[in-house]
Amino acid sequence: MPPPATGTDLESPRPRDGRQGLVIAWMATSQRSTSLARRLDFDLLLLGRMGFRRPWTAPFGYIALLVRTTREILLRRPRALLVATPPIVAPLFALPIARLTGARVGIDIHSGAFLDRRWRWSLPILRLLGTCARANIVTLPSLAQQMGRAADRTIVLPDPLPTFPEQPSPDPIARSPADARPTVAVIAGWGDDEPLAELGEAALGQPWTLLITGKPRRRLDLPPNASLTGFLEEAAYVSTLRNADVLVVLTTRPETLLSGAWEGIALGKSLVLSETAALRETFGDSVTYAEPSAESIRAAVSDALARRHELEAKAGSFADRFETETRSRVSQLLSALSPGQVS
Repeated sequence: MPPPATGTDLESPRPRDGRQGLVIAWMATSQRSTSLARRLDFDLLLLGRMGFRRPWTAPFGYIALLVRTTREILLRRPRALLVATPPIVAPLFALPIARLTGARVGIDIHSGAFLDRRWRWSLPILRLLGTCARANIVTLPSLAQQMGRAADRTIVLPDPLPTFPEQPSPDPIARSPADARPTVAVIAGWGDDEPLAELGEAALGQPWTLLITGKPRRRLDLPPNASLTGFLEEAAYVSTLRNADVLVVLTTRPETLLSGAWEGIALGKSLVLSETAALRETFGDSVTYAEPSAESIRAAVSDALARRHELEAKAGSFADRFETETRSRVSQLLSALSPGQVS
């Protein structure tokens, strides 16, 4: 899967007056932050931690990121600032700096802040920061309920639908002209929560071709009708998704909305997602669902192929409804970050 933005620094040019909004994420890439910045019409600052990735090096990396963040806030003097977390260090330091410059601050709380064992310890700090911010945004109502006293200023705002180039690109995956088998493409980040081995097992002996995207991080035993695409540049990646008959995005983590699911909905594709309460509550009957087992994944893919056109139509209808809801919640966030709001 390609990164949603290029580089690890400024995504868009500095505004001429230096006074509009800014989205900051201490990440090399972030589809969510990129989409939010576009919808808010804010600039985007993506800052990936450079150097060694061992835990003991984190304080040194965070010091460098703090210096860069401080410099950009002071140079730009944005009227509004949206800071992503985790890491908790980003809003912990950015909020007081922005307050000194008069910026109104919101916190974009990714699900990892609640679910990842590396960050669960910081929830009390996050709740306290949430009471100081003008607004907080989370992806699910269940996560908003975990914000304690800050829940009343927390907005449920899932990832806005991404936008893709209109012009079609050639399919980057070479196929034999005689091969008329349907193609099932897996949007994979290669995280520990993705049942990729079960996906390979599910494809064994099936009358469809399986493509697993993303940069491989572990070895998989795949059947002859399955292959890895490796890392794809954006145009090739989007083309692969468009040319697939079914898209699959899976996780074993609860209360997680998958960025790949939004990509599939935006492209109007027949989707297979994980059978979790959060995903079913969000997507309803617009997609089909699978447990993290080869048998369940195989059955779900067969269902998605059989009902391909029905699910594509449902994805389109869902996208229209979701777009209306997104616009309303983005307006709510902008209102909270606008002048005259009481903190």
